[in-house]
Amino acid sequence: MRVLVVTAVPAEADAVLAGLGRGHGAGTPVRELPLPGYLLRRHEGGPAPADGAPHAVDVLSAGVGPAAAAAGTASALTAAALSGQPYGLVVSAGIGGGFPGTAPPGSIVVADAIVAADLGARTPDGFLPVDRLGFGRSVHPPPPDTARRTAETLAKAGLTVALAPVLTVSTVTGDEARAAELAARHPGAGAEAMEGFGVAEAAAVHGLPVLEIRTVSNPVGPRDRAAWRIPEALAALTDTFAVLTRPGAATAFNALAAGTAETADTADTADRSAAAGKEQPMNGTEPTARTSRDARTDSAAEAAETAPGARPATAAAAPAAATSPAAGASGPGAAGGRPLRIAYSPCPNDTFVFHAWSHGLVPGAPAVDVTFADIDITNGLAERAAAGSREAARRESADTGTGTGSSTGTGTGTGTVSDPRLGPLLDHDILKVSYAVLPWILDAYTLLPCGGALGRGCGPLVLTAAPGRADGLRGKRVAVPSERSTAYLLFRLWAAAEVPGGVGEIVVLPFHEIMPAVRDGAVDAGLVIHEARFTYRDYGLHCLADMGEHWENTTGLPIPLGAIVAKRSLGDRRLRELADAVRTSVRMAWDDPEASRPYVLEHAQEMDPAVADQHIGLYVNEFTADLGEAGYAAVRGLLTRAAAEGLVPPLGPHALAFPGV
Repeated sequence: MRVLVVTAVPAEADAVLAGLGRGHGAGTPVRELPLPGYLLRRHEGGPAPADGAPHAVDVLSAGVGPAAAAAGTASALTAAALSGQPYGLVVSAGIGGGFPGTAPPGSIVVADAIVAADLGARTPDGFLPVDRLGFGRSVHPPPPDTARRTAETLAKAGLTVALAPVLTVSTVTGDEARAAELAARHPGAGAEAMEGFGVAEAAAVHGLPVLEIRTVSNPVGPRDRAAWRIPEALAALTDTFAVLTRPGAATAFNALAAGTAETADTADTADRSAAAGKEQPMNGTEPTARTSRDARTDSAAEAAETAPGARPATAAAAPAAATSPAAGASGPGAAGGRPLRIAYSPCPNDTFVFHAWSHGLVPGAPAVDVTFADIDITNGLAERAAAGSREAARRESADTGTGTGSSTGTGTGTGTVSDPRLGPLLDHDILKVSYAVLPWILDAYTLLPCGGALGRGCGPLVLTAAPGRADGLRGKRVAVPSERSTAYLLFRLWAAAEVPGGVGEIVVLPFHEIMPAVRDGAVDAGLVIHEARFTYRDYGLHCLADMGEHWENTTGLPIPLGAIVAKRSLGDRRLRELADAVRTSVRMAWDDPEASRPYVLEHAQEMDPAVADQHIGLYVNEFTADLGEAGYAAVRGLLTRAAAEGLVPPLGPHALAFPGV
């Protein structure tokens, strides 16, 4: 696996390289790589990847501040991708200020959230982060397993480490008032620095996981140069990278592979293939994504056979005898072409549905290359790809003077990103997304009539810490997992009907933080989905309202939750083949549910098996096999009502049409 470590200044890069010299391979020469405008140095050739160390670590000094960090990181990532040797992990590293009580000078902070702490607006009611203003995001969560394993590895080596949010600021804190404000807005924050969010933004554009690691040189607070411990912090940075890159199964960079079901053997296979000039998909997705190559290459199958108890290597190809499309087929998924790129969540319903296809068990189905990502991430992937398609079509129209209007959705064209080398950066051929995002992507993607999640009695819930009534939410703070989700649309439609005067502030939180936030009083209510239906009582919470129940009572229709979409550019015949593959995978899962069980539980994030079974039973049903008339009516009904409330753009007349349906 290739790792890019981004620092602000050369002194930090030198400290990282010194650690690599101790951990990754003593005596290994460091060579400079050509990257205009930047100093990029590679430490390569230490222990083989199978021994647990990353195959190559490149260290970049990108400059001070989030803008410089983003520009430098993007330059390095793009150069690597276009060379056919993309990175698998990006790490923002350096020294920073530590919040007293969490991270004393000399300690290490591994970020469990990378936060743009001063990106937003000042209002009479206080600071509003940029996502509350409707302009992007203010938090990048690193892959949880990777961050946790990184912190555990450092702690086991005897280093002082905290797993906590790291705040990115454009102006370093220099007084008590600012320190207190940041601590109040970001309880539990571990460190303050100036580059992490910029690095994370660039990594997200390239679909790569990101970590941030800070060693603490001073407390966050009044600017006291006499209290700075910069040499000690740089020494701690060296120790950190010596520990993280030393050979052995417990190495923290290798935790990325362990946490995402990608073994060192498959990473080595990918590196060898890239060296041979073969096209390689990017090794990951956005920061919260858990990635998996869910196809069985020969070398991966060999590794699985020779390592008893190891997870199956995952880079998916269907059996050779079963992967031949019709004569003359070409492009993604065709014989001899690259596998189709598919992204879905690690939730039990998705892994149950796609187990057979992702493991090459569906006869005649094209090969697939799987990425695991939560649905807010896949929504973003789809929106970016659709925006890229529209921009490519606009440029083509401007060059040729011809129009490429689309009647399928809100976009203006149906082209795809023109440079095929950019495919790994932006495109997934098939995605599991929220139905709520369809109005923004249907010019580039088509809705498959199967594989998704609709049903009855399975809607989102509004939870509170104490029993109450809907009108009690007037003006209250409500946490939601995303504002671009079906759950959010159902909530807003319910609130418009049931909460006179409307709710108050909407707070977007990661899904796993919502129930604790309600329990602890940080918000007045929380909107939850999926397995939280079965576990919210464990937090002492109460169900104020069932959004699905409200939807069913007012419409008589099933609840549309998650959709499967595929690129229109694949063509009608290939789209029909994909729908057939999904239906067959669903039927095979139903026929032999035990076959998928290890795969489901492997990715269920330590979910109780009984809860996983309930999850599958609730969300995998007749609508998963085929939307049917009622399913299509539910989707159009939801999006039409949401458009009437101004929540989404209106659909075009043929937006939901599928070839042959």
